[in-house]
Amino acid sequence: MIKGEDYAHFWIDEGILHFVYKPNTIIDLTVAKAIVKDRLRFQNGISYPILCDVRHLKTANKASREFLAEKGCYSALAIALVIEREYLGTLTKAFINISNPSVPTREFTSVPKALSFLFDYK
Repeated sequence: MIKGEDYAHFWIDEGILHFVYKPNTIIDLTVAKAIVKDRLRFQNGISYPILCDVRHLKTANKASREFLAEKGCYSALAIALVIEREYLGTLTKAFINISNPSVPTREFTSVPKALSFLFDYK
């Protein structure tokens, strides 16, 4: 059985849900569904702004990006994607501009800037 915790670590700190992908993670639709299911169970019905660190993510296919843009935004007040400049900019731009998440979503290259954005949504 696939578990979201096999692909990411998550915790809550100062009212923000931190979600960090494990190294070399590859996300397909099955994995995306498991990740969202485990995150929602962890949140226990409470909505949070989410810091999503995708710097170790290897790739995510189109079906998983579309699922995450729609269902992955449940119980999220806003999403800050933390990326490496060169590698994931294209992937996150596709997620933001094409998949069009249903909550405010921006990409950042530093955690402090991402947290600053999210504090406005607490």
